Amino acid sequence: MEQDVRNLVQELEVRWKSLTIANDFVFGKVMLDEDLCKEVLEAILSTDIEKIEYVGRQDAIDATEDGHGVRLDVYVRDARGTVCSVEMQATDTHELPQRSRYYHAMLALSQIGRGAPYRSLRDSYVIFICGFDLFGLGRRVYSFQSRCEDDPDLCLDDGVHTIFLAATSPTEPQEGPRVNEFLDYISSRKVTGELSSRLNEAVEHVLDNRKWRLEFMMQAIKDQLNVDKGRELGLAEGRKLGLEEGRQLGLDEGHKLGLDEGRKIGLEEGQTVGEERLAKLVARLNEDGRQDDIVRAATDPTFRANLYSEYSIGSE
Repeated sequence: MEQDVRNLVQELEVRWKSLTIANDFVFGKVMLDEDLCKEVLEAILSTDIEKIEYVGRQDAIDATEDGHGVRLDVYVRDARGTVCSVEMQATDTHELPQRSRYYHAMLALSQIGRGAPYRSLRDSYVIFICGFDLFGLGRRVYSFQSRCEDDPDLCLDDGVHTIFLAATSPTEPQEGPRVNEFLDYISSRKVTGELSSRLNEAVEHVLDNRKWRLEFMMQAIKDQLNVDKGRELGLAEGRKLGLEEGRQLGLDEGHKLGLDEGRKIGLEEGQTVGEERLAKLVARLNEDGRQDDIVRAATDPTFRANLYSEYSIGSE
């Protein structure tokens, strides 16, 4: 088990050192530099911005108590009240258009309260910086607004703007030098001007930050724990469902169906089971300066159980 812990730590260390701005965690930290964030937005939107204000720093926005929340990499507004959500997307999840629709809805709900007039809604920009060309047309910038199908020149003017950037597409001079420099740096890590130089320095600063390094490692460990817990729940539920379905469909076929469904249910439940308990333990260990025990607790169930007992952290 100790060897497993060392292997996990080494794996995360190597991964941390190899991260670039194309990683959403690193990008979110880089954009905490207000001046740099403003310059990136000015490059993307091709306009000058007087100032920006952080609405949330990687905080979750929930539509309802039991709704599906979102955690935004960058969420800011300018002096005119225009809100911008910017997200780094390394891989195509095949649902970005639908996600952009949901993000716009969440941004609208976060702007106005009950009874407020709809005209108080400010423009919103949902921006995805992609490490791929989502639409396959070879463009670097895809900008969308609501337009009339019968007369494309007629814009609905509802303030909804969605932008997809393709860092891997060829340079397009008409998009402006700053956005091309920005996307070139994301795709190749090459420093070709002042903006990319500042971004590169900011990335190095992030990777040198011990607090953010620990935050990244704990997030990665928690994600792995969720996956492992999901597998355990999936196997248990799969056996149960398999036996029940087996009475009608035959034991072999029923077990297969039950196991598949169990994995799906288990993985979903595993995202939330035990997170609050683990978070309490991590907080207590961190307060006591026991950072090494945090990593071991994440990978050693017996050791973790002993720590729960030591700190009197119950399962309820």
